[in-house]
Amino acid sequence: MASKMITTHEMEGMRVFGGKNGTKRIGKVRRVVFHPTEKRVVGFIVKRPDLLWMFRRKDKFVSIDGFDLVDGRMIVHDDPEATDLAACKALGVDYDSCVLWLGLPVMTADGQAFGVVGNVDFNVRTGMVESFTTDSGATSNAILGKRVIPAEHITGFRRGMGTALKAPDAEDDQVELGAILVSDDVKALATEGGMAEAAGKATAVAAEKVHETVDKGKEVASAAAKKTGEAVNKGAYATGKQISKSKTMFSDFKKEYDKAVAKTTSASGSEAPRRAFSKKAASEAGAPKKAAAKKPAAKKQAKPKKNMFSAFKDEYDKARHD
Repeated sequence: MASKMITTHEMEGMRVFGGKNGTKRIGKVRRVVFHPTEKRVVGFIVKRPDLLWMFRRKDKFVSIDGFDLVDGRMIVHDDPEATDLAACKALGVDYDSCVLWLGLPVMTADGQAFGVVGNVDFNVRTGMVESFTTDSGATSNAILGKRVIPAEHITGFRRGMGTALKAPDAEDDQVELGAILVSDDVKALATEGGMAEAAGKATAVAAEKVHETVDKGKEVASAAAKKTGEAVNKGAYATGKQISKSKTMFSDFKKEYDKAVAKTTSASGSEAPRRAFSKKAASEAGAPKKAAAKKPAAKKQAKPKKNMFSAFKDEYDKARHD
């Protein structure tokens, strides 16, 4: 069996076969078994299928040295030392003293807890533990993340602290406690994943973006202020020019109006004797009053108005376009 790293999660639930040809179905891996004092896996508990779907069979212990992995399946060696008591004897371990790490609390010597053992990376050939990941439950994991604790920080299994290893018997009130002891260096290990880490990264990125935005904002604001100043100056110049034109607009209109009135007055002066003579002649001739009432000069009186507004419009248009 080649050297290979694998996890407890990958092993649990794996189908197990055996017999002379390695095709006999034995069951599925139920739990991973660890050495009582060392940081290594010694074997696996295999749950066998019930007999006739009614009678529960006893679980089988498979040694770390007693199988091969073939196409994602465990193939147990056809050897007495591969399973059960003969395997424990060959390994030099007491089966009842072995430990199931998964689910045990992770603690430092001063009692600080870091969740429980969630997933263990180990060498499937030698059983040596590489590291394990803490598990604090779905909610805590999602918020706080997990810690990956390397083997060098793992002291091993410690009795007398942590959680109960088994339910207390009715006749025995003493409860045996157990935990996985780790060094104080674990306190300095950073968590991985979770909202806390994501928030930290997001905060760092956001802070960097804020600084970049502020710097860019300063540049943009400076450029915008410059452009605004230029626009204001241009606008002030254009407005001032328009205002200066409007100041002369009405004076120019007055000049044009006066010119129009002068022309009208001059024209009216040359025609006044004619109107007087016509009126006198009509009176002497006994012309009807209604006929005498007609005043052809009324049309000529309208010329000043036409010239007045025409002059105003011309000057206004000039002022507006300039």
